[in-house]
Amino acid sequence: MFMDFFIKQYTRRLDTCKALNPLMRGVSFGILLQTAIWTLLHASNLADAVRFVMVSLSRSPAWTKCYNISNVTCLSSQELILNCRNAMVTDFSNTSAHLSYARQFSSYDRNSLSMRLFVIAIVWICNFFVATITDSALLKLFKFSFLFGLFSTAFILIFLMFSTKYTTKAFYDIMNIKDGFNCKSVNLVTDPLGVGLIGAYDFGNLSPFLMVDNAVIIFALVFIMSAFARSMIVRVLYMHLNKCVNVKLIETPHYLLFAILPLSTEFMDAHKLFVLYIYLYLMAILVSCLAMFTSSISRLLHSEFRSVKNIYIVGLLCFLGFTLSLPLSIFTIKRRSGILYGLNVCTLYLGGFKVAIVMWIYGVQRFATDIQFCLGFKPTRFWMFLWAMLPVFILVVLIYKAIEIAHIEDPRSQITALVWTLITLFIVVIFNAKIIAKYILKNNLAGVFKSDPKYGPPELDDRKNRRNFNELYHSRQCKHECLILDEKYDCNHLPLMFKDHLASEPSSASSLTNIYDAGPSKKRTSSVIDVSILHMN
Repeated sequence: MFMDFFIKQYTRRLDTCKALNPLMRGVSFGILLQTAIWTLLHASNLADAVRFVMVSLSRSPAWTKCYNISNVTCLSSQELILNCRNAMVTDFSNTSAHLSYARQFSSYDRNSLSMRLFVIAIVWICNFFVATITDSALLKLFKFSFLFGLFSTAFILIFLMFSTKYTTKAFYDIMNIKDGFNCKSVNLVTDPLGVGLIGAYDFGNLSPFLMVDNAVIIFALVFIMSAFARSMIVRVLYMHLNKCVNVKLIETPHYLLFAILPLSTEFMDAHKLFVLYIYLYLMAILVSCLAMFTSSISRLLHSEFRSVKNIYIVGLLCFLGFTLSLPLSIFTIKRRSGILYGLNVCTLYLGGFKVAIVMWIYGVQRFATDIQFCLGFKPTRFWMFLWAMLPVFILVVLIYKAIEIAHIEDPRSQITALVWTLITLFIVVIFNAKIIAKYILKNNLAGVFKSDPKYGPPELDDRKNRRNFNELYHSRQCKHECLILDEKYDCNHLPLMFKDHLASEPSSASSLTNIYDAGPSKKRTSSVIDVSILHMN
């Protein structure tokens, strides 16, 4: 995230980074494809959340009631509470929440499909208006959604700490490391930090001298703490439900959000409060994420097709999103999980390729010099080592996840994941093969591994200053402005002295007590220069 955000701040534009390296174009279009699919998934989830809230506003929500279904055992939430008081455990597949979920999200009758179509259309129409507002208003929307999620999560967590006895046990369960490292948890880090996605951009509203390292570290810390708090809340709700209902398997996050958590709130004292928190938080975050992805995709495409206005690109993206969201929403749970598997693999290897191109081909030392030129400080060896080794780490995790796909039990999910991975790889290979062929025809294959001279800050003078930037001079310059610049020896701040003037001048003039009496414009060195040599030259 540091690397990606700095490149955008350094160049002050959102594009495919082909000026940094020609191979970045193919990788960027692969990343664009992954971001587009994530946008469709977010739109589908937002539409599901809107539909779920609409049917949950009644006094008795749909997941609490049983309907007359032949040959199906159904227990309402009130019956589950009574059974719980009698120490009876019920299977979750026999609850009203499970049947309500199947009726809302797995039914394909005319009324259900028309309702999905209507809500998806509303979502994309609203997204068009949100994504086309001014940049400052869009940033305010992001801040509002972030602050709303942060403070609402803190309030609910404090409420749970004083109202339930499961908070301490949930904390220890989350911190339990007996299960070892789970590779699936890598996705929880790569997705929000933008690995393999277009990533965050400030739309040119922040200062180019923003301390990117501090901003990224602060964001990571706040995100980890808020994510841990949300995990605590979900864990406590799950534990309240699990003491009375046997939840054998949580198939997908979608099933957790729209089947398990709603029913678990019925076992809490203020269950309406938890329902409002879960789905208002979900809607606020998805609205901002959908607008951010749409704006980022449109700006990246606008950098490639400058003759088309950005608002037209946003409109076209929203129309395509509406067209593709309905088929995606009627996919089965197994198909969706297969798409998620493929997305996680693709984002990993695309993120690894991007870091490898920047740090291995462009050069980690050169990238560190760019940071020093722009921000005034050079990254430590710790950062440079991480950047250099990150592609290797991602490759190891990628191999593990590829093996994981091969062991998926459901064949439909496995086929979907493999097909999506191959499609993405094919697109990246096609773009990069075209670029390599172009350089071969020019008899300049080495140009594939070189950056464009126009890469860098947008102003021409800044690019000239970057080319003439002397890293050694700026790193060795001392406050006394000495001329000695040596990597092995520190400057001793001695003045410039000439042999011809040493005898004629009084001893007090060359005394060590007057060693710093030279004018401020004169440079000092620890060497003694013979004037005769200068005359000979």
